[in-house]
Amino acid sequence: MNTRIRVALFTPLIASSLAVGGLGFAVSSAHAAQSAAPTKASCSTKASTNGTGKVTVSGTGFRASTKVLLEGSTGKTFTASVTPTGNFAVANLEDADYSATQSGTGEIACGSAKAAEQKDAKEQFKEGFSQGFALVKADCKKLNQNKNNLAAVDPNFEKGFKAGSELAAQRFCK
Repeated sequence: MNTRIRVALFTPLIASSLAVGGLGFAVSSAHAAQSAAPTKASCSTKASTNGTGKVTVSGTGFRASTKVLLEGSTGKTFTASVTPTGNFAVANLEDADYSATQSGTGEIACGSAKAAEQKDAKEQFKEGFSQGFALVKADCKKLNQNKNNLAAVDPNFEKGFKAGSELAAQRFCK
């Protein structure tokens, strides 16, 4: 067989095998990227309002109609069913630091009810501090304003408001 004819016959075969091989790689890479794609799942732990000391761990944004493994810092594990909308909730658990893991995703920290309460207390204090500081900075006569004019004041907000207004008075009201 002539060299020219061999090249003409084998060139399309080589090119097509490279194209198909590349396609297989591209498909497998896309599949791997899809399964490793970061999830928008989140979860949290909240204390029950009935005073039992139990907590509810709930999550959103998980893959629908699957299972989630909850693991507490006490070593206990629980399985939760994810709803068709991607949510789950497990009630009456001991307060612990929980994490949720779903097949194909990484571990997501849910935290503990105590940590959530501490975070909320800090946020309330910070918000109160900002408002108290801004109020007195704008008008020193409002230093002794009755904070009870504010609707349903959180005790941490009140402490922050007082600290913020006192600091503004020291800086701006001499």
